[in-house]
Amino acid sequence: MRLKLLMAALAVALMGLVAPAGTATAAPGAAVADTVSISHARPCTKTSSGKCIRGGQFCPKAKYGKSGWDAKGRRYVCKGNRSHPHWMRP
Repeated sequence: MRLKLLMAALAVALMGLVAPAGTATAAPGAAVADTVSISHARPCTKTSSGKCIRGGQFCPKAKYGKSGWDAKGRRYVCKGNRSHPHWMRP
C-alpha cells in the first residue's frame, strides 16, 4: 500500500514538472549556455594517465598516423619514428 502511495505522489510531482502542451519553456541551464563560450568542438585526446595530450609527448604506437586534439583544440598527428612516435603538428 505504501508503495502505491509513493508511486502516486511521484506521478503527481512529475506532472508538475511537465509543461502543458503548447507552452514554450527554456531548457535548464539554457541561460548558462549563452554565457559560456566553447573554444573547440572536440574533447581533448587523453593520455594513458588521463590528461590531455600536448605537443611533443609520446603517443601510443596504435595511434600512429591518427589525429588527436589538445586542451585548447589544436590538432596533432601521431607521427615520427614508428618505434617512438610523438604528437606533432600536422
